[in-house]
Amino acid sequence: MPNVAHEVRVWWDNQLPRRKRAYKILAVFSAVVVVAAAVIVPIALRSSGPSPCMREGATDVVHQGANRECVGFTDGSFVYAPQLAAVEQAVRAENRQVVAQHPDDYVSVVLLLPISADKGSILSMTNAVEQVRGAYTAQHYANRSNVEGIAPYIQLLIGNDGYQANQWQTATPAIEHATDQHIAAVTGLGLSLRSTQQAVSDLTAHHIPVFGATITSDTYDNIKNFVRVSPSNQDNMSAALSYVRGDYTRAILVEDGNAGDSYDATLVSGFKKFDAFPGHRIVGVEPYDTTGRDNATDKADRAQQEAEVETRISQMTGDICTQQPAVVLFAGRGQDLGVLLHALSNTCMDKPIRIVSGDDVTNLPNTAQLRQDLKGHVTVDYAGVAHPDEWTAAHDASARQAEADGARGYDTFIKQYGPLFHATSTADLGDGNTMMAYDATLTAITAIRLAEQRQPRPDAVANELGVLQGVHKVLGAGGPIQFTANYQTSHTGSNPVDKAMPILRLQPNGNPRVMTVKWPARTAPVG
Repeated sequence: MPNVAHEVRVWWDNQLPRRKRAYKILAVFSAVVVVAAAVIVPIALRSSGPSPCMREGATDVVHQGANRECVGFTDGSFVYAPQLAAVEQAVRAENRQVVAQHPDDYVSVVLLLPISADKGSILSMTNAVEQVRGAYTAQHYANRSNVEGIAPYIQLLIGNDGYQANQWQTATPAIEHATDQHIAAVTGLGLSLRSTQQAVSDLTAHHIPVFGATITSDTYDNIKNFVRVSPSNQDNMSAALSYVRGDYTRAILVEDGNAGDSYDATLVSGFKKFDAFPGHRIVGVEPYDTTGRDNATDKADRAQQEAEVETRISQMTGDICTQQPAVVLFAGRGQDLGVLLHALSNTCMDKPIRIVSGDDVTNLPNTAQLRQDLKGHVTVDYAGVAHPDEWTAAHDASARQAEADGARGYDTFIKQYGPLFHATSTADLGDGNTMMAYDATLTAITAIRLAEQRQPRPDAVANELGVLQGVHKVLGAGGPIQFTANYQTSHTGSNPVDKAMPILRLQPNGNPRVMTVKWPARTAPVG
């Protein structure tokens, strides 16, 4: 009888080389799985977020939103749109020089704008180009001049929070977390929308000071760590009404009902004060609503919403004509004003019609149609924020020193701007966007250098906002800029003190002309 136990042991011993090979194979397979997991998991995690447009050096730009716009910030290495290519190239060259020559003695300022080529965008691409030009002019000047000192040097980053600033939740965290870029301040912003205000609230809550350029809505009057170089809508509308009240006792109010657009909403409340003048009254109200257009999620929906807005505005002409003589107070965006202007240009031809509006008229494109519409019986006046001719047009005996300071500030600006952009005319500066972006960026740089640190943190810069007055006022292209930054004892701590406001009229060539300059009631800065 065979020894079964012995035969089994022999068979098992004969399998040993095979088993060793199997163990080796299993071990190698396990190692491959572990390595693969280590590689695949991070890739999976990154792919779940937005895909990058460009992530390199001082550029962090990712696809976001329904239209896959590129949002984030760049040192000029990534070009958001072809129209921006030339000025971004200039910014990039300046930034490379700053970082190479002053690696331990520079900070970054982010110019944040809603850059979008979409037809429905309130901020035109022309406006975006102008604001980047203005910010670059301030950067170039400060890196070669004594602006409360000669250092730290300035790197300019161009930020984009997308169509109507709807992608601010991607853009602002990118700014807040980019500690390696030494970001000391944010400037620009562009639009008085709810999304913009959310971006401001988020940045300032992280103690990053924000310097608004063309933000005018009254909802930005008193936000800690935020200041703006533009006047408020309340001041702008007061200036516009004081200009027109002598010519008209009756008004028709055209109002946008978009509660998410605080520019329009505060324009409405400002224009309603026309009724407060003795013997004056609003005799008609023509409402429309751009909420759907701003909240549209794709181009098709946006085009449909745009068509509906244009239809509604075009229907207003009959009532406006029958109520003449009455000034038309337009509380809406420049692009919508263009629709009304075109519709009125072809109706009630025997009656002169005057439209008065706010500074967003600057976003009305200077097209052949606009120029044709302005040749007829419709006049467009508006309260602006800056104009290259305001210092030659301004002659107010009580503001003599402020006018002199404004002229000095503008002279400094134009001597930089002209050579940088080979400009032989100031016609392209008429909308004030370039000047205001320059002023906001120069103000940010002034606060940065007043901190008297090699590479000041944002909170140190924020502490300097109340210093920007008196001997430390900023001589901007649009006038002297001063702040009290007294957020606890004032309702207007974010607003500039006594900011000059040009009243402008669109000429048949589409360019504005200064009619007069208005000044708010004098408010002395507190020490």
